[in-house]
Amino acid sequence: MVERIVESFFHKVGEKLVDYAHDKVNDMRNLKLDSTTLEKTFKSLCAIASDVEDKIKEAENRSGKKKRKREVEDWLKQVQLIQSDFLQLENELVSRGFISRFLGRFSDGGRVAKMSERVNELVEQSRHFGNDVMLNVYETRGEALLTTEMFGEAFEENLEMIWELVVSDKVSSVGIHGMGGVGKTSLMKHIHNRLLGGTPDCAVSWVTVSQVFSIKKLQDEIARAICLKLSDESDIDKRAAELSAAVSIRKSIVLILDDVWENINLEKVGYPLHVEGYRLIITTRSLKVCHQIGCKRLVEVKTLHNDEAWDLFKITLGQETAIPPEVEEIAMSMVKMCDGLPLGIITLAGSMRGETAIHVWRNALTELKKSFMGQDDMVDQVFKVLKYSFDRLFPNHQQGKRKGYTNLQLCFLYCALYPEDCKIPRKELVRKFISEELVDRGKSMKAQFDEGHSMLDKLVSVCLLESTRHQMDGDSVKMHDLMRAMALKITEGRSMIRAGHYTMEEFPNEEEWSEDLENVSLIQNSIKSVPFEMSPNCPKLSILLLRENPLNFLPESFFSRMHALCTLDLSKTRITKLPNSVSDLKSLKALLLGECRELVCVPYLGKLKALRELNLSYSGIRKVPQGAEKLLNMKRLLLNGANYLKILPRGLLLNLSNLQLLLLPHQIQTPVEEIERLKQLEEFEGSVKDACDFSHFIRSRQSRVHGTFYTIEVRLTYDRFSRRRNQVLLHLCDLKKGDEKNVTMSAQDILVFRHCEGLSNCLADDFSRLDDPRCLKLLKIYNSRGIECMFTYEHIKASKTFESKFSSLEKILLQDLPDFMGLIHRREIGSAVVPAPPTSAQAAFSSLKYLTICKCNKMKKLGLPASEFPNLEIICVQYCDEIQEIIEIADGTRREDAGAPVVSLPRLRHLYLIRLPRLTSICKATMICDSINIIHVEECQALKKLSLNFPVGPNHTLHGGSYQCSPPPSLEEIWIPEEEREWWESLEWEHPIHSHLIQPFLRFWD
Repeated sequence: MVERIVESFFHKVGEKLVDYAHDKVNDMRNLKLDSTTLEKTFKSLCAIASDVEDKIKEAENRSGKKKRKREVEDWLKQVQLIQSDFLQLENELVSRGFISRFLGRFSDGGRVAKMSERVNELVEQSRHFGNDVMLNVYETRGEALLTTEMFGEAFEENLEMIWELVVSDKVSSVGIHGMGGVGKTSLMKHIHNRLLGGTPDCAVSWVTVSQVFSIKKLQDEIARAICLKLSDESDIDKRAAELSAAVSIRKSIVLILDDVWENINLEKVGYPLHVEGYRLIITTRSLKVCHQIGCKRLVEVKTLHNDEAWDLFKITLGQETAIPPEVEEIAMSMVKMCDGLPLGIITLAGSMRGETAIHVWRNALTELKKSFMGQDDMVDQVFKVLKYSFDRLFPNHQQGKRKGYTNLQLCFLYCALYPEDCKIPRKELVRKFISEELVDRGKSMKAQFDEGHSMLDKLVSVCLLESTRHQMDGDSVKMHDLMRAMALKITEGRSMIRAGHYTMEEFPNEEEWSEDLENVSLIQNSIKSVPFEMSPNCPKLSILLLRENPLNFLPESFFSRMHALCTLDLSKTRITKLPNSVSDLKSLKALLLGECRELVCVPYLGKLKALRELNLSYSGIRKVPQGAEKLLNMKRLLLNGANYLKILPRGLLLNLSNLQLLLLPHQIQTPVEEIERLKQLEEFEGSVKDACDFSHFIRSRQSRVHGTFYTIEVRLTYDRFSRRRNQVLLHLCDLKKGDEKNVTMSAQDILVFRHCEGLSNCLADDFSRLDDPRCLKLLKIYNSRGIECMFTYEHIKASKTFESKFSSLEKILLQDLPDFMGLIHRREIGSAVVPAPPTSAQAAFSSLKYLTICKCNKMKKLGLPASEFPNLEIICVQYCDEIQEIIEIADGTRREDAGAPVVSLPRLRHLYLIRLPRLTSICKATMICDSINIIHVEECQALKKLSLNFPVGPNHTLHGGSYQCSPPPSLEEIWIPEEEREWWESLEWEHPIHSHLIQPFLRFWD
């Protein structure tokens, strides 16, 4: 709608400008130029706003616990105001004589200039959003951390001692100290998680400080932990005041600073001490640091006793590795060499897992003793144990090319290129392993991903890496400080690794760039430029990582003596152009420029014959770099999000016949006739002209050796590439028009309709277009008219096997469907309603796990018979004005002894009911939900009862006539807005004791 307004407006203005009075020609030309610039910028703003709204919708539908960030909400309102201005201009435009008045008003710059300024400001503001546009409502309480089982009497004693100190009002600060690898962080993770579960009114913030430290970085980390967006103010004192004001409004907060290396002036940071309700806990290797910070109580974490160390070793080794009697003495000798240090014991056990032959154990002990010769310092001993485990990473893996290391060892060493304590997303690491050719490059890309993940699994299984989670990217790995220190020691002299948390501002001096350097990592710093005419002499340099710096300049001479460079990563920098010397990097295999939004100029690339990967996604380029058609070995080309790129040179893809991954921006129509020649293509994202081109694309992929994972955009729209699942997105399509009604949508995992016309009243009728509907896993429908239901009971009667068409669906998301009346609709005949047939042999939605319904305002009943949804795990219904009931009672529903009907949802874990003003009943029966964890109810004022099942004891009554029952066994939390506490207290219960039993699970939030 907005784009049509924009195009109509500027088209008419442009026509009138040409014919306007001769004496204002120059003014008009300037105005037309300004108008054209505004048009482009405004369209870009609209596209960004659309993406932001999609992210918000997706996050809101995934969980009822999220809300929009205030800055994002305000930004969207400003965009709406500008859109309203355009609507007003459109109305004025059609009025008689408007153009004359319009030009007179605008000839001095007027509203066009002001509007351009506003649009540019909004575009600039959006760049700070990133992917994080939502705020977790309960995020200030933190989220549970992954923990490991702890051993030893001292652990239990320390755990209880620290807990008592934290919950008491007498101690404001606690210092946990002990040597590296002794288990301080692991101990505090248990405390952190216990605080989350046992202190509902207390905010819990965990910040990893690490060796690379600055006041500004610590302020940012604390702010992030309490969901505060600190200003870009450079003065740390002003930032401290801002942080202190935000912290002070909380009644109670526990701040955990993990891995502190030096004294921290917390008043300078902005965190108040000695205030009632505030607690500070630090972990550090230095007792001196505890005293400097002023910790009121100290707890030392000591190494394990011999028996405890032996027990830890055996458990880590695993039951699958039974230690033969003749091996036990050897193993115990190896454990003693770890001197009770848990990290050393765990790592050593991981490296010996699966070994049972006595000669292997004897040799292992000999090698370990050899490495310990002449080493008395405990730190050196620890490194020797860790290095021994690293040295064993050779079986069943191909030799690498660098210094004789195996590819698995090189994968481990690559992790050290990331900052200390960094949670590295697994999928990102695997992509790096592929770029560095640490996996078999002759395999398909899917097989390479599998191999890369297997390598990470191996490194985790031998305890050289830790499994963890990244908030945005999911499964991740992390290196322990000592592991990273060991990796840096192994590559000493050949690596310069100063990856930090935006603490380094000056580029390393040229003298520090030695001739022996092979790897340089300066990622995540604050470097803005490289000194003019700098030319490091690094003939062996293979990897150069400068990503995530505000870097805006590289001198022409910089790459002139780096002829062995294979990987150059400048992603997320502010570079505007690359020096021409990049054209001579003939060994370059990966040129990574993703999210270089200010990048405009890329030099000639035709000489980079070795290039395998070119990433220009979300960059500012206006055209494909010259010479790209000569990159015959290219396997991965990423142009998605390059919104200023208008043309893909004809024939380009015909020359890139080895492409495995191709991502194109939404505004470029895919040349399907070229795509079908790409025999090796495995992943694709792009737009096609219409549904017929889509069908042509599908047919071209069906005979390929490798299956293609794709995101197809039919018509112009944009959506994120799915995680290795085939996705079809139909946008602004009339599915009853012309050839589009005959298009066959081949088997895919994800099917999305947006703003589509011509959908059948019953969606089941449209499923006839799918070659095999049983492949469909995820169905999303947004803003589309016509659809009233998924299917009717008449369909079941008409076809015994009909329900199998939906039996594969795992997720359904329906939003903004003005005609939708329910999932399974009962057609009315006169005043009667067609009854539901008995439960089918195979449940119609037997695989469905996640169901989200949003803004379907015609729907009065969801039409959710529990018998048809045996595996449903999450139900989210929100913003539906007319809905009155969620779950229906089917004929033949079983009953309790007293005759009350009962329905069972055996796998239901989460129930979200949000802003349903007419909802009177979740279910007119007692719901047995033995797996329910979370219930979130918000703005459902007409709801009078929660139909939960409270299991009764062996006898219904006890002495004195009291009623014996218990809450749902898996229940963890019930979330209610604080302002609705009175409504909650007015709810009706089958028995008064039910209300009492629910109390411990209640969470009221502001």
